[in-house]
Amino acid sequence: MKRLACSFALTALLPLSAMADSISPSSYSATLGVGESVTITKTVTIDAEATTSKVDVFFLMDETGSMGSDIAAVKAAASSILSSAAGFGDINFGVGGYRDISDAFTYRTLTDMTADASATQAAINNWEAFGGYDRPEANIYALEQVANTVSWRPDAERILLWFGDATGHDPSLGSTEASATAALQAASIQVEAIDVASSCRVGYCLDGAGQASRITAATGGTYHSGIDTSSLVDTINAAISDAISTYTEVALDISEAPPGMVSVSPGVYTGSFSRDAAATYEFEVTFTGTTPGTHDFDIYATVDGGRVATEKDHIVVASVVPEPTSLALMGLGLAGLLARRRKS
Repeated sequence: MKRLACSFALTALLPLSAMADSISPSSYSATLGVGESVTITKTVTIDAEATTSKVDVFFLMDETGSMGSDIAAVKAAASSILSSAAGFGDINFGVGGYRDISDAFTYRTLTDMTADASATQAAINNWEAFGGYDRPEANIYALEQVANTVSWRPDAERILLWFGDATGHDPSLGSTEASATAALQAASIQVEAIDVASSCRVGYCLDGAGQASRITAATGGTYHSGIDTSSLVDTINAAISDAISTYTEVALDISEAPPGMVSVSPGVYTGSFSRDAAATYEFEVTFTGTTPGTHDFDIYATVDGGRVATEKDHIVVASVVPEPTSLALMGLGLAGLLARRRKS
């Protein structure tokens, strides 16, 4: 048996008053029999400002000799960069660097994902410009390592800020542009490439061979070119803000619900969306009584895979009981049996 609690049409991209990202209703309770179902409408509101986003941001720096002034600029402004980003919600940071295969290291992780701003600042302070020798660097290898070895949170939006001034060897220690791009896509990482070269010709900027443009396009990010030290910090802040403020997918994460108990329609909204204005997205959520017992679980609203809001559900599935007519027939049968026994 199926009960329809409520049903509404999609209401997307409507102006709303300012509020945090949310799901309405914020909780739901129902008692169902085994096999019985009920459908309700859950409305996800994505606010005009991101304040509850769950985001992982990784800083990947070219640590070769030509990057000295750019590394110094990021070090000096790191505290304000981290503080500004923290305003978007639950933000974790990671830090790494790369040089080339002839250097003391090819790629290194200075800190894995952490919510500790002090640890992030300390890792950034450990960047050191040295070496590099031939112009191309180990960019491609480093990108694939970041995709495959960093502890990205499974329910967070993922942003990679990639800084450099030279193209990358392709292949590099077994990594190619194709394999690195595939790894980044598989990990749902959005790449923001920040090219600090003053001019661009083959090999002499981050996009000298078209690598940065292709990789950012393939991952939904942006290639920022010709960024000097005076505009570097503003570019970093804008890249983080823009990556969080634009989105392409809104969905409900039902992974914590018991198997088969919850279904959602539509499965996902896709498009080119922006937090320039608040927007609402409606989902028809069907709960089905599968296993007898009391079931408490959360459903999450997600933006580009990162959780932004939580809704709590309490579903009681009653054990199978005889229908009222069956109980009456059983009573009549027992009465007849007792009457026959008395006569005998």
